[in-house]
Amino acid sequence: MSSRSGSTSGGSTGGGSSAGGGAAVPLALLLRREVASERTASERPELHSGLFSQAKKGEDFTFLKLECERVPGVPSSSFSAFGLFDGHNGNGAAIYTKENLLNNILNAVPADLNREDWLAALPRALVAAFVKTDKDFQTKDWSS
Repeated sequence: MSSRSGSTSGGSTGGGSSAGGGAAVPLALLLRREVASERTASERPELHSGLFSQAKKGEDFTFLKLECERVPGVPSSSFSAFGLFDGHNGNGAAIYTKENLLNNILNAVPADLNREDWLAALPRALVAAFVKTDKDFQTKDWSS
């Protein structure tokens, strides 16, 4: 796929170093740290989000969904998702990824998991969803 994509829990899953010069931290470790340091709702800071997008060639797309539910119909399982989809030499892959990646991520995680198990399954689900989205895009007649 000729699109670089970002999503809710983007990060590195391998070795190497980040652009800032530090060592890469596996996504699973970051998620475990988040669960371990979780605070009650009254102790959490209030977070706000916004979205701004400007593309010179019309190849870049953004995605922001504030009210995703890990368990449909259960508001306490809500989370937000965002993405930046950078099209190269066309917008086909960026548009396709924007429209399909989140659903592929959610479909790759078993629905009956509690929050901790869901977060633990998320790194593999992200990889599976990126691969599925890429393969599905390659079978379409879209060009990028």
